[in-house]
Amino acid sequence: MHRLLRKETRKLLSAFLSPTFIYVTIMGNLFLLLTVTIVYYLEKDINPNMTTYFDYLWWGVSTITTVGYGDGVPITVAGRIIAIGLMYTGTVLFVTFTGILLTFLMKEEVEEIEHEEKEIESRLDRLEKK
Repeated sequence: MHRLLRKETRKLLSAFLSPTFIYVTIMGNLFLLLTVTIVYYLEKDINPNMTTYFDYLWWGVSTITTVGYGDGVPITVAGRIIAIGLMYTGTVLFVTFTGILLTFLMKEEVEEIEHEEKEIESRLDRLEKK
């Protein structure tokens, strides 16, 4: 059991350190900061529920992670359109991260199945030749 846990931990670590995972993480965070900053400048003087940059950052993180507490929300049309994009981006990022992790976790199993498939095809070829 300990060996299996160590093996799976190594797989997860390699997934987290993969260039794809790092790239998606950086791009997701840059998108979050960009949208939060845009909405902050659009609404900083007109939204009574969000007055500091940290309020907007809190809103952005809760929105992109699809938690959405509702304690602060954009009130302008542009802010709400950006919020919709942030919501969809959060969902896409979640699916992307899941796919990256599963790729690393299932790699050996997939390779084993592909090997078995090639073996079966080889056997079928030999049977057809007889």
